[in-house]
Amino acid sequence: MIDPVSVDLAQFLTSWYGPPDASSSRLSGPHAWLPEPLKDWHELSSQWTRPLMTLRRMRAPKEITIEDGKAIFMTDAGDEVWAFDPGSPTDVYEGQLYEEWGKCAESLPEFLTHNALNEAAHNATSRRVCDEVKEELLSEILAPMTEVSFRGWRVPRAGHRVFMGDSLIADVGPALQDHAPWGLKSGYVQIQIGSKEPAAMTYLDKISNLDWLKSGRIE
Repeated sequence: MIDPVSVDLAQFLTSWYGPPDASSSRLSGPHAWLPEPLKDWHELSSQWTRPLMTLRRMRAPKEITIEDGKAIFMTDAGDEVWAFDPGSPTDVYEGQLYEEWGKCAESLPEFLTHNALNEAAHNATSRRVCDEVKEELLSEILAPMTEVSFRGWRVPRAGHRVFMGDSLIADVGPALQDHAPWGLKSGYVQIQIGSKEPAAMTYLDKISNLDWLKSGRIE
C-alpha cells in the first residue's frame, strides 16, 4: 500500500493538472486562525485557475466561521458537510446539516490528501465509470495501481478506497441496488477511474463483462 504521508500534493497536482498558472494567494491576517494544513491547501490550490474539485466545494477562507463549536470548511451539492474543531484543529468531523457530527478516522492532513486524490479520479482528462462491477474482476482492473492506505470516511458512504498508478486513479466503493431501499449490492462494487493520459485506459477494453460509461478524452 501507499502511505498517504508519502504523497506530495504539490507534485501530484502538477503531474495531474499541469504546471501552476497563477500566483499563490497567501493567507494571513484574518485567516491566521485556520489550521495550517487547510491554509496550505488553499495556498497550493490557488496556483491553478482550473477547478480542482467537482464533487465537493471547499469554502473560501473568508466563508469559514465557527457554528455550534465546529468550523465547516467543505460541502457537497447535497447536505454533506465537513468541519474541524477549533479546539483541536487537526480533527475532522463529517456529517449532514442539522444532524450530529461524527469524528472522521483521518486527521486533517490525511483527509485533504484523500480528498484531492478522490476528486482527481472524477476530474481527470479521461474518465470511466461502471456502477456494477463484479468483485472478481477487481484484481485485473486495478492491476496497474496500488491502494493508498487512507483510513476512510463515513460520508457520503463508507467503504470507498483509492488506488493510484503513474497516470491512473481509481475510486472504488460499494455498489448500490437499483431499487428501493437502495441497499448495497452484494458481490459488486462501483468504480470510477480517471487518467491524465487517455491511452492509459485502453487496457480496460480487454476486460470482458464491463459496461463503462466514458467521458472526457477517449482513445
